[in-house]
Amino acid sequence: MVDATAKTVTLTLSRAVARGEVVILKYAKPVSAPVVQDAAGNDAASFDDQAVTNNTPETTDNTPAVTDATPPVISTATVTGDQLVLTYTEANNLDGAALAGNAGFTVRSPNGAAITVTGAVVNASAKTVTLTLSRAVTPSEVVVVKYAKPASEHVVQDAAGNDAASFDDQAVTNNTPATPDNTPPVISTAVVTGSHLVITYTEANSLHGAALTGNAGFTVRSSTGTAITVTGAVVNAKIKTVTLVLSRTVTHGEVVVVKYAKPASGPMVQDAAGNDAASFDDQAVTNNTPETTDNTPPVISTTTVIGNQLVLTYTEANSLDGAALPGNAGFTVRNSTGTAITVTGIVVNAMAKTVTLTLSRAVTSDETLTLSYTKPASGDNAIRDAAGNPAANSGPQTVDNLTPAPNHRVDSDGVSDTEEDQAIGPAGALTGDGNGDGIPDSAQAAVASFSATTSRSSTSLTLVADSHDGKVPSGSNARITGLEQKAVPTQTPRALEMPIALTSFQAALDTAGSSETFSLYVDPQMDVNGYWLQDNTDTWVNLASSPYGGRMVDQGGRLRLDFQIKDGGPFDADDAADGVITAPGAAGNMPLSIVGQAPDGVQDGFLL
Repeated sequence: MVDATAKTVTLTLSRAVARGEVVILKYAKPVSAPVVQDAAGNDAASFDDQAVTNNTPETTDNTPAVTDATPPVISTATVTGDQLVLTYTEANNLDGAALAGNAGFTVRSPNGAAITVTGAVVNASAKTVTLTLSRAVTPSEVVVVKYAKPASEHVVQDAAGNDAASFDDQAVTNNTPATPDNTPPVISTAVVTGSHLVITYTEANSLHGAALTGNAGFTVRSSTGTAITVTGAVVNAKIKTVTLVLSRTVTHGEVVVVKYAKPASGPMVQDAAGNDAASFDDQAVTNNTPETTDNTPPVISTTTVIGNQLVLTYTEANSLDGAALPGNAGFTVRNSTGTAITVTGIVVNAMAKTVTLTLSRAVTSDETLTLSYTKPASGDNAIRDAAGNPAANSGPQTVDNLTPAPNHRVDSDGVSDTEEDQAIGPAGALTGDGNGDGIPDSAQAAVASFSATTSRSSTSLTLVADSHDGKVPSGSNARITGLEQKAVPTQTPRALEMPIALTSFQAALDTAGSSETFSLYVDPQMDVNGYWLQDNTDTWVNLASSPYGGRMVDQGGRLRLDFQIKDGGPFDADDAADGVITAPGAAGNMPLSIVGQAPDGVQDGFLL
């Protein structure tokens, strides 16, 4: 008898071997018919005169052996999918002889519908009979099993030949796991406000949070048929949305539709289980862009240059038109000798109301620049607001040069140059320039970057001290003296999520007791809504919110968290006005209706 699971072959001899008797075993593989082999079909090799260990006990008992007359009894029954296993109570083993057909077993659900038994397999040593069903049992389905002993041969019995008794409607434990998610996400709504179109999906779980590239398969067009370019797509896995960034603002009352053609390869919209969202055609979009009678053109407010990046900030009631601008778009940059510096690229951030000019070379720290703007006479490449008002011409105006002197202070932030040189910055910045100022972070004392570990992989973070819109003024003496990732503390509010754990830093100031402005650059895919820090009353507060003088800014595809901390104030962890700020804070996420929240043990710890 072969026991496949135990990997044994049991031979039944014509007589009992006496204690002390020496026997040997020989195997000659048959030329045909069944042979000993493994599950893969490999035949066991022949062998000659194998010594046999004799375990027959010595006995002086002249009492006849007791014959096993007790039949096996059903003990338990469990089902997983289409496999129903019955376990028997039996002093010895079951008979391992093959069973035919359904072997007398029937299975049904409570409503009486039968589930056909297509096979039955005995495991003699494990004392089980496994029934194969014609279909899988669902996770919540209740089934019972019944056994009617066949009238002739192929019955369940023990090795002594005692037949198992028939039984009726034995309860079966259902171990079938819940059905996996095979349902793809389906588009629910599409809403546009200005230049942002938000698509919400219906999905039982969550979307896959992987970054999407390019237009990610989405196209948007107005009712006239004119396409509106999709310049980016951002997934929010938890709230099941995809936000499309459009090349221009959709006007109030404009009718637009969105279409999705699933990409053949690469990143695509899918749920967390990996089910791809289906393509769809001409989905109607709800237009929430407000009506406006804005007739006031945008006006230049500030101009700053760091390295080869010259940033203009505009005063504008709403937002700028985010359409791409070719060439120099009417801008002229000159140094103090009158020599022109070519404008090689222009990026408009509509929501931040900034225009960033990329120059053909980096500006030195002691160089004086002037900027002029002449609205192009033709074409659609003028600076204008979302309402279509073009910016007026402006004569030469001096640009505030924030470019620091080369190696103006020693970088002592504790992060290796090798790690800082891998920093990811805003669009257009070189690797290693986390704040996009045209200067490597490893060469600046007030800028530090490192790679933080997340639950999935890692992410690049950049901290700027003495920050002016993410840049460091040329005369600044602020220094970051430490920057590292620390574990989430045990006492934190349940509602506060910290995908990057704690971003702990120390910064040295010029004046003890003064306030300092910081900027922390993070990947917007981290889904954070502020920089959260615990004050000296153990309350967690979002310093990157307007009540605390902070803000959040989209800068070239990076999320910039601006916040202020006073040396020795309630958010300085060293509790001393000693010219050093210590801040173990976190880029995190808490419901937007809450500004701050205390740990669970603190009564009335919400700040609304």
